[in-house]
Amino acid sequence: MNRDIRFLLNLQILADELIEQYQDIQFYRGLDSQTLEGVYFYNKKDRQLLPKYAYILRGTDLQNIFPKQHCSLIVLGEIPEKWKNSTHSLLQLPKETDLLDLMNQCQEAFHKHVSWAEKLQNVIIQEEGVEELCRISCSYFKNPLFVHDSQLQLISCPVWREGMIVWEKDEQTGQLITPLEDLNDFRTDREYLHTLTTEGAHIYSAELRGYRDIYVNIRDDNGTYEGRLVICEIDTPLKPGQFASAEYLAKLIRMVLSRRGHLDIPYKRALYQMLESMVQGKTFTNSEIESRIAQCKWKLTDHYVCIRMDGEEEEGNPGSAVSVCNYVETRVSGSRAFFIGNQICIIINLSVNKDYTSEIAGILRDGLFKAGVSNVFDDFTRLSHYYRQASIALEYCRKRNDTKWYYAFGDIVMDYIGDLCGSQFEPEELCACELKTLREYDEENHTELYKTLCKYILNERNTVATAAQLYVGRSTLFYRLRKIKEITGLAASDMAKPVKNLYLRFSIFIMEKHVEKGDKNYVDT
Repeated sequence: MNRDIRFLLNLQILADELIEQYQDIQFYRGLDSQTLEGVYFYNKKDRQLLPKYAYILRGTDLQNIFPKQHCSLIVLGEIPEKWKNSTHSLLQLPKETDLLDLMNQCQEAFHKHVSWAEKLQNVIIQEEGVEELCRISCSYFKNPLFVHDSQLQLISCPVWREGMIVWEKDEQTGQLITPLEDLNDFRTDREYLHTLTTEGAHIYSAELRGYRDIYVNIRDDNGTYEGRLVICEIDTPLKPGQFASAEYLAKLIRMVLSRRGHLDIPYKRALYQMLESMVQGKTFTNSEIESRIAQCKWKLTDHYVCIRMDGEEEEGNPGSAVSVCNYVETRVSGSRAFFIGNQICIIINLSVNKDYTSEIAGILRDGLFKAGVSNVFDDFTRLSHYYRQASIALEYCRKRNDTKWYYAFGDIVMDYIGDLCGSQFEPEELCACELKTLREYDEENHTELYKTLCKYILNERNTVATAAQLYVGRSTLFYRLRKIKEITGLAASDMAKPVKNLYLRFSIFIMEKHVEKGDKNYVDT
């Protein structure tokens, strides 16, 4: 048998069993390592007490021994103080306790727990599922239990009792999911949010659901939360020794789930199908979207960005788009990544991760990818619009072919507007006629009135700043402005009008975007 799936007891588990049979038991926990394979009577001839056995002995035997190595002892009678305060684990019973009866009780306890573990091990060996592991364990814990994945989607619940969650059927996946009202309760419960950070078995209080649970978080090799085993205190009281048993069961559940693939594949399939359809323009109702993204603990009105990334494999970038998506989700918290064709779409919830840019930049740099990033949005129903923004930003990122790994839509939106307008008109046809007139005048008279007007407008009609940039005196600048008004009819008061000012600034942007760099009238915008 694989030693990794053996179940070893600790003294707490024995204490839980013996407390049911004997009165006046005291337990001194010490380290209480989970190393016990059996129980023995202490023999004074033993040179050492082995950690893998619990030893039955009398209190008087402790006067002459005190091993350095941790040991587990079942002691009849008084225990010396130095033992009580040590790291050793001690179970104290009255000195008149019958030794043979005690040994029989201990043997029965070992048989009960080892028999349960062997049944679970057979499930693993025969490659059966989580349902069978849980079914066997319900009678062992004498309480109902269930397992859910990271999205609170039910994996197994062989026994249901009144008061437990009433799961609802997901119409798209056919799976049972936690109702939205319960999700909202968990999302706002501080104790529950803390439970997501824990390792090992812990108690979840009765405050929210009316009964206590033992829960164990199931995590992957990277420590990512994958789901949870929950044992409900409904039929019988929970026992301290069940913590170790719960951790063992969770370990085997994780083995089964890892063998069969990622826990939340059914949910992910439905979620990603919806996301893919949304970015391609299909509409869903608010309730449909909300119920799906709620499984990610997202809300319709959270703040998001959408990223579109090259998914094509480059030299030095092995791996499929699927592995890239998985890698993104591992590296970037609050993200969901999926691919459409050879393009990867990433959605990041900024309520979860505001500082995503360095993480994304590292992925792009390592994978030699290019990407486009949308504006921030807070209406998830309009995802397709922001996917379009990300796609446009990616196109400009490719076209510019510079050292930047990604462009945000806000970085290139004016270029996009200019190109969009330029596809219908020539720049001179689209822009303010005053600018065209001045350019023609300058060419004929070897003046710089066009450049002067551009600087004046871009400096918000600040004469001091404009004169400094043109390296001319204020008198020269005022002369040029009078000349500009004479030629074009454009006065400073016209330039101050919001719409006219915007049109002039946009016209400058369009003209300078298309002018050849060698043009003498080129203005740095």
